[in-house]
Amino acid sequence: MLKKSVTFFALSISFLFFLIIPLSTSLYAQLAETPWPMFRHDLQRTGRSPSISVQKPVLKWTFQAQGPVTSSPAIGEDGTIYFGSTDKKFYAVTGEGGLRWVFDTQGEVESSPVIRKDGTILFGSWDSYLYALTSDGKLIWKYKTEGGIISSPAIGQDGTIYVGSWDKKLHAITSDGKLKWTQKTADHIVSSPAVAPDGTIYFGSGDYYLFAMKPEGKATWSFGTRYLLDSSPLIAPNGNIYIGSEDAKFYAFNPNGGLEWTFDTLYDIDSSAAIDKDGNIYFGSGDNNLYAFTSDGKFKWSFETGASIRSSPATVADNTIYFGSRDKKFYALNPDGKLKWVFETDDAIESSPAIDSDGTIYFGSNNGKLYAIGEANISK
Repeated sequence: MLKKSVTFFALSISFLFFLIIPLSTSLYAQLAETPWPMFRHDLQRTGRSPSISVQKPVLKWTFQAQGPVTSSPAIGEDGTIYFGSTDKKFYAVTGEGGLRWVFDTQGEVESSPVIRKDGTILFGSWDSYLYALTSDGKLIWKYKTEGGIISSPAIGQDGTIYVGSWDKKLHAITSDGKLKWTQKTADHIVSSPAVAPDGTIYFGSGDYYLFAMKPEGKATWSFGTRYLLDSSPLIAPNGNIYIGSEDAKFYAFNPNGGLEWTFDTLYDIDSSAAIDKDGNIYFGSGDNNLYAFTSDGKFKWSFETGASIRSSPATVADNTIYFGSRDKKFYALNPDGKLKWVFETDDAIESSPAIDSDGTIYFGSNNGKLYAIGEANISK
């Protein structure tokens, strides 16, 4: 029997709003124009791709790193796939699965990259540095924090880079790697910041709080949950913010910081949420379930896997949902929550999927492999 408690205030925006509202072109001007340029696809961390879904999956190739791949991949303009590994290396792999280059850091790389419009690749490492590399793997600059960086960077409208660190600060960094400002919190920051069309930056902290920041570095509001906020916020087209907490509760806020609705799961939530083209929200939980809700908090369905879900889901044009589980399986679900297909690896999957223009899905596994899953009759 599903245990749930849902409290919400009705929203005045119909789901049609999600279909017609345009994305801010200026907001995305700093991002590379690729099928998946950053963690969760875009600056609002929607996890939503316009690509087609895979109907008959086939393993196209794997690439073997020397340590678990918990970092989530990004896709460059030429089809190169970029990702990190706990082997302290950052990899660039061709669309056919061959190694282009590798960059060594001094710490595990769990941060997921973002690709700038000029081709610069930005990612963090446990060695406390945020790195900026050229598309051929050469170091441009590195920015030092006082703690490991697991958070995945975001880029604001003016080119400012935002990233959290284990040093208990959100860092705002210029496009050439200089400090602009920091926002101090009371604990580590693993959450990856999301940027709204008006420039507001949202991020969670290990001090249990969700923060809203203005681009000039002023906090406008914060909301305290009951435990760690290590997942990343999702900003919906109507401005609402969705995030799960390790207090086993999922939260929906309006842009002013007002609580719209919550949902209790049975265990902590480290998976970040995704939204589909109809405004439905999906997220995983440590209680082994992937959950589906309407934007106003009405429970739709849940799908149970064999272990906890840290991988963040992604959606595509027909509202198929992709995600991995620590049960060593990667899942594709239909919009009604029924299993479409499943692919099994031989270790836990914590990496979140990236989706190419032809529908090919890339994700990592704790067995050290990056997987490319595509349509049986489509070759890249």
